[in-house]
Amino acid sequence: MRNLVVMVFFTLASYNIADYISAPVTEDRYRYMPVGNLMKSIICGFISAVVAFLVSVKALKQRKKIKYPFDRPLR
Repeated sequence: MRNLVVMVFFTLASYNIADYISAPVTEDRYRYMPVGNLMKSIICGFISAVVAFLVSVKALKQRKKIKYPFDRPLR
């Protein structure tokens, strides 16, 4: 669920950045839907979700290695 939130956030952020850098306006001042900016933002969001997933897996592996005192059986 967290990876989905990261993907949506980075997709929206990268779309707005791409829209700001290359504005979707023709010479006649008509706005249009820039498919290139949309695809770049979706790819950036997907890559950020993959990175978030890998970081989560690494953190879970690290947590498994550490032995907490309350994991010991009671005597």
